[in-house]
Amino acid sequence: MLLGIVATNESAEEHLVGLASAAIALGWQCRCFLTDLGVRLLRSAGLLELVASGGLILAVCEHSWEIFGSGSAPGGVSMASQYQNAELAHLCDKVIVL
Repeated sequence: MLLGIVATNESAEEHLVGLASAAIALGWQCRCFLTDLGVRLLRSAGLLELVASGGLILAVCEHSWEIFGSGSAPGGVSMASQYQNAELAHLCDKVIVL
């Protein structure tokens, strides 16, 4: 199973980390795309731990980061375009939007 999670708001942190952690525990592959205010989730220690563990592939909308983010993106995170968001929707078996 390949689970895709799209987060558009920083208030999604608890749900995003919980869903991704549960999916990884089940042995599922998990991809995430952050856009709009969701890019602020790069401040989430729990999310970055999942990325560092290799369990979660994370891409961030570069345009949204320029508007709502600050500084350099953490290591292990790919700056991307909305094309990668569309690709996630196409490749994943299930997609959850938060």
